[in-house]
Amino acid sequence: MGNHRGDILCILRDEGPQSRASLARRSKLSATTLTHVTAALLQDGAVLESEIAETSGIGRPGQAIKLIPDAFHVAGIHLGAGLVQIAITDLTANARATASFDYSVRDTPPDEVVARAAEALASLLDEAGHPRLLGVGVGVPGPVNADQRSILTSINTGWRNLPLAEAFEAKTGLPVVLEHNVSAMALAEVRYGIGRRVPAVLYVYLRTGLGAGLVVDGLPFRPGGHGAVELGHIQISHHGPLCSCGNHGCLESYVNESVLMRAVGLEGSAPNDLMQRLESTDAWGPTVNRLTDSLAIAVNLLTPDLIILGGHLGEAPDGLFSHLLKNLPPRVMPHMRDVLRIERTHFGALSGAIGGAAVALDHFFYSGIRP
Repeated sequence: MGNHRGDILCILRDEGPQSRASLARRSKLSATTLTHVTAALLQDGAVLESEIAETSGIGRPGQAIKLIPDAFHVAGIHLGAGLVQIAITDLTANARATASFDYSVRDTPPDEVVARAAEALASLLDEAGHPRLLGVGVGVPGPVNADQRSILTSINTGWRNLPLAEAFEAKTGLPVVLEHNVSAMALAEVRYGIGRRVPAVLYVYLRTGLGAGLVVDGLPFRPGGHGAVELGHIQISHHGPLCSCGNHGCLESYVNESVLMRAVGLEGSAPNDLMQRLESTDAWGPTVNRLTDSLAIAVNLLTPDLIILGGHLGEAPDGLFSHLLKNLPPRVMPHMRDVLRIERTHFGALSGAIGGAAVALDHFFYSGIRP
C-alpha cells in the first residue's frame, strides 16, 4: 500500500484538497483501495476531511481530503564548502526554525562538521517544541552513491567516499538520506517553488564554487546513478588557470567566490552583494560572458525549460539577468529560444536547507513510507 499512499499524498501536495472521486480518477485506484488508503492516512493524522467549497447547493456539502502540513516535520541540512544551513520544515517545506554556521574547510574534519550540525539541529528542535521529525535530508557538496548513503567525492572540501548518512544517524538518532546539494535545491524548486509543473529545471549555484543541479520530469538527474551536472568544470580555455579539479581553464576557475572577492578588492567573508560590487569593476564583462558561454553549452546539451540562479547569482543585480536574456537565446537551439526562462531562486538564502528538506520529504513521507 506504500506506493498508493505515496501517490495520494503527492496529489494532495501538488493539487490541493481533493474529493474521493477526484482522487480515484487521478490515482487510477479502485474505490475499495482508495477507501483503505484514505482511512489509513486519516488514522495517521496526515490528512483530514473538509467540506468542498464548490457545491451545487443541493443536499449536503461534499467532503474533500486535505493534507495537514504540520502533521509531521523533517529537517534539511545543507553542507556547503565552508557553510552549513539547517531548517526544520513542515510537509510543504515551510521553515519552522533555521540556523547556520561557517566552518574552515582546511581546519575542520568532516566528523566535526557533522557533530556541529547535529548539535545545531538539537537546539532547533528545542526551539521548535520538539515536533515529530520523520527524518533528515542532507545536501552534500558532491555526487552521492546510488543508495544515497555516502558522498563520493567533493572537489572543494577534499572529502571522498565518506558514509555521511551513517555519521549523521549516529549523532541525531534519526534516519538520514543524502543528495548532491545543488540537485537538492533544484528539487525544492520543482516541488515547492517556481519550478512546479516545469518539465526540466537547471539550478545554478555560486558560492565557494559553481555547482549545478538538474531535475527532469520531477526526478533529480543523476547520470550513471550517482553523477552530478558539473557546469563549473566545463573547460572554456585550454590555457586558463589551474582548477580545483586538476584541469586548466574550467569555468569555476574564473567564476568562484575567491576570484570575485579579489576582483572587488575584498578579503574575509563574502558579502551578500558581491555580484553588485562586481558590476562596477572591469571583471564584470568577462565574468558574465564566460557564464553565458557555459550556460549556452548546458542548455544545448540538457534542454532545460527553466534556469534558476542561486547563491551569489541569485543575489546578482538585474544587469546579469538582462545580459543573459539578451545573449543566451541566440546561442541555443531555435526550439529552446522561446521557452527558456531565467529566474532567481524562490527560497533565497535558505535554498540549501530547503533543498535538504525537500529530499527528506520525498524519501520519508511522499514515498508512502508510513510515519
